[in-house]
Amino acid sequence: MEENQTRKVIIMSLAGLLIGSLLFIFGISMQESNLPLIVNYVIAILLYLSSFLAVYNHYKKQKQAIFVYIMFLSLLFIIIVSIALTTHLL
Repeated sequence: MEENQTRKVIIMSLAGLLIGSLLFIFGISMQESNLPLIVNYVIAILLYLSSFLAVYNHYKKQKQAIFVYIMFLSLLFIIIVSIALTTHLL
């Protein structure tokens, strides 16, 4: 039962990272206005943070290296998306 819960947390957190990235890519591809970009950025950051927090809460229960890796990926995505937003707006 514990293995299924671990697998579910990993899949859901990676899905959150994927959906957040796709939303941000969609927002940055729209050239007319900055409003869709900012809205998609906020949604992407919220997805990244919720993914990070889900993995972190599960990491407190069960110390595994995959959770640290996914938390690192979440932080890396937040940094990359933030840099892309600032360069696009400037």
